[in-house]
Order: sequence, then C-alpha cells, then structure tokens
Amino acid sequence: MSFLPIYRTLNADAAVKAILGTDLRVYEDLAPLDTPTPYAVWQTVGGNAENNLDCPAHVDHVMYQIIVYDTQQKRAYEAREAIRKALEPQSYVLNPSIKGLF
Repeated sequence: MSFLPIYRTLNADAAVKAILGTDLRVYEDLAPLDTPTPYAVWQTVGGNAENNLDCPAHVDHVMYQIIVYDTQQKRAYEAREAIRKALEPQSYVLNPSIKGLF
C-alpha cells in the first residue's frame, strides 16, 4: 500500500493550520486521549493495487476518510472544507462540501 502524505499536505496548508492549530492536530487512525478540539483523524478504508502481469504494482488506488471532531459545528465544517481544498488537488474527492449550512 502506498504512503499517503495527508499529514504533510495538511501541515503545509495555512487555512488548515489556522483551524487545527500550528501544532497540527491531524492523526492517523486514532487521536491521543484528551486531544483538544478541533482535530481530525484519517484512516484508510479501502483500495486496490493496479497490478501488472510482468512486475509489481506501480500504483495503489487508496480510499481514505477524514473525520473532524469539534464542539462547535460551524468550525468543524470550516475545518472539513479547508481539508477538502488542501487535499483535492492530490485526491479524487467523493464527498464534496455541504453548501448552505452556515
């Protein structure tokens, strides 16, 4: 399975860091106990290798999800939107932003 540069990509984005902190609170699979909100957790939920007959796969198609945890719904949506904008140039987004909630 390919390494996903999710943390690195989000850590390079000023809009994401403005919401999730300069000491970016984005974690793979599980956040530490008592992590202050807002924070995001991402995990791989599926995928498949693009196999070849004559050599190992050069490309993995990976499906992942990101969940934002917060006590403020509006800020959680803002974080989700910032994350989507940061990752969309490198990913195919299946769940676009929800417009008109706030």
